[in-house]
Amino acid sequence: MRFVARAALALLTAALGLAAQAPAPVPAPRAEPQAVEVSSPGGTAQSYRTRGSTTVELRGTERAPAAFASAKIEPRSGYFEIEFRRGAFSGLSAPASLGGDYLTYVLWVVPPGGAAIRAGEVTFDEDRSNSLRITTPAQAFWLMVTAEPDFAVYEPSPAAVLVSQGSEQATAVPGPLVYYSRYTGYAAGGGAAPAGPLDLLQARKAVQLAAGAQSAEAAPEAPPDDARAGEIFRLAEAYLAEAESELQAHGASEAFIQYARTAVELAEDARALALGVAGRLTAHQLRVRDQRVAAAESELAALRDRFSQLEATLDRERHHSRELESDILGLRERVSVLEGGVERAQAATARLEEQKAQVCRELRLQLGALGDLSEKDGSVVLDLASDVLFDSGRFDVRAAARESLGRLAAIRTLVFPRAGIRFEGHTDLVGEEDYNQWLSEQRALSVYRYFLDDALGRAFEEQRAQMEEDLSVVEQLLKMNYNTARRQATERQELLARLEGRVVGKGMREPMVPEKGPNEQNRRVTLVFFPLQPDAPISPCPAGELAE
Repeated sequence: MRFVARAALALLTAALGLAAQAPAPVPAPRAEPQAVEVSSPGGTAQSYRTRGSTTVELRGTERAPAAFASAKIEPRSGYFEIEFRRGAFSGLSAPASLGGDYLTYVLWVVPPGGAAIRAGEVTFDEDRSNSLRITTPAQAFWLMVTAEPDFAVYEPSPAAVLVSQGSEQATAVPGPLVYYSRYTGYAAGGGAAPAGPLDLLQARKAVQLAAGAQSAEAAPEAPPDDARAGEIFRLAEAYLAEAESELQAHGASEAFIQYARTAVELAEDARALALGVAGRLTAHQLRVRDQRVAAAESELAALRDRFSQLEATLDRERHHSRELESDILGLRERVSVLEGGVERAQAATARLEEQKAQVCRELRLQLGALGDLSEKDGSVVLDLASDVLFDSGRFDVRAAARESLGRLAAIRTLVFPRAGIRFEGHTDLVGEEDYNQWLSEQRALSVYRYFLDDALGRAFEEQRAQMEEDLSVVEQLLKMNYNTARRQATERQELLARLEGRVVGKGMREPMVPEKGPNEQNRRVTLVFFPLQPDAPISPCPAGELAE
C-alpha cells in the first residue's frame, strides 16, 4: 500500500508538471458519426420473452467466417442477464489479422436504433475464452463482437466479426443491422501482433489514437472546458509512463496492470472529448457565430443610416452629385455583401443548432440506457436501473452494477460538467421505518463513494481536499451498522450534515411501486443534477431535451 501511495503521488506530480510546461491541446474539429451496416444472413435484432431463458448463437461475418459463440439470455425484473460460459467463443483469429490497430475483441449490445452500448471485453486464458456475464435494460437488441484497439473504446469499430442470429424462442425485429460510430478510421490490412503484455499494448495504442485526435495549435477563442481533453490526455501519458516503469522494475505486477488500464480509460476519455462527444465545441462555435452575426447586423444598421444621410445631402448639393453617387454605389455594394454575409451566418447558425440537437439526442440515448430520466423544477432526475444495484436488505453495490456505474461516472463529466449532484436512497416497503431510513442512507452513501473514488483519480489539486474530506466522512458513516447508528444518532446526524445535503435517505417514503413486500424497483438510488446558481445551465444540452 505504501508503494502504491508513493507511485500515485509521483504520477500526479508528473501530470501537474506536464500541465505547467505546455498549453493544453485543443480538440480537433468534431467527427460526424457514420452509419455501419453489418451483413449477416441470419442476423437480426430480437425482442426477448420475459419468462424462461433463450439460447442465442453468434455466427461469424465475412471477416471471420469460422467464428462462433453461444449465449444464454435470462429475463430478470426490469433487465436481462446475458451469460457466455468459459470456452463459449471459438474460431477467432488474432485481432491484428484484421488491421494493425486492433488488439482485442469487445462485445456490444445494439438496440434497433443503432446506439451501440459497450458490454465487456472478450478475454482468453490458455486459448479458451473466459466466462462473461453482463446485464442490459434493453428489451429488444442484437449482439455484436468487434475487433478494437483497446477495451475502453466509446464506440465500435467497423470490424464486426460476430453477430447474433434469430431464435425461435424470441420475436424478430425487422430491419437492417446498422450501428453508428465516429471510430471508422483504423488501419486496414492484417499483420502480426506486436510483442509485449496485452495491457501495455492497449495502453500504448489508446494514447497513440488520443494523440491523433488532438489539435497541435491552441485556439485563442477556445473556452476553458475545451482544455479538459488535453489535460486528461496528459494524465493518460503519465499513467502510461508509470506502467512502463513498473513493468521494467517489477514485471507484470498488479500495480502495472492498474496503471496500464487507467491509461487506456483516460486516453479514451480524451479521444471522446476531442472528437466532440460532449457537444461543447459546438456550443462554443454557436457563441462565436452569434457574436459575429450581431456585429454584422450592427455594422449593417450603421451603413444604412449613413446611406440615408448621403441621399439627403445629394438633394441639397446637386453640384457634388457625381462624387456622392459614387459613394452611394460603393455603400450599396457593401450593404449587399454584408446582407449576404448575414444570411450565410444565419444558415450556419441553423446547421450548428441541428448538430447540437443531434449530440443531445445521442447523449439522451446513452443516459436512457442506464435508467429513467425526468425533469423536475429545473433539475434532471435519473432513477438508476437499480434493480441490479442492491440485494434485499443490503447496501453494498452488486458486482454486476459496477459496469453501469462506471459508464455513468464517465458520461456525467461530459453531460453535467457544471451541475451539483445529490444522491437519494430508497428501500422496499418492508420492515421498520427507522431501519429503512438508515438503509436508504447507506445505499446513497455507497453510490456516492463510488463516484468519489472515480473522481479523485482525475481531480485538480484544489478539488482534492474537499473530495478526500467527503470520502472520509462517507467511510465513517458506512462503517456504522444499524445498532451503532441508533446509539450514536447525534454523531451520525453531524456527519451527514458535513456532506451538505449531497446524500439523502428517503427510506420507504417515495416508492415507485406502492405495494408492501420486497420489490426491486423500490430498491434504488436516484441521482438529482441541479444548477449550482439560480438560472445557471447544468448541461450543454437543455434539461428538457435530455429528459424528453
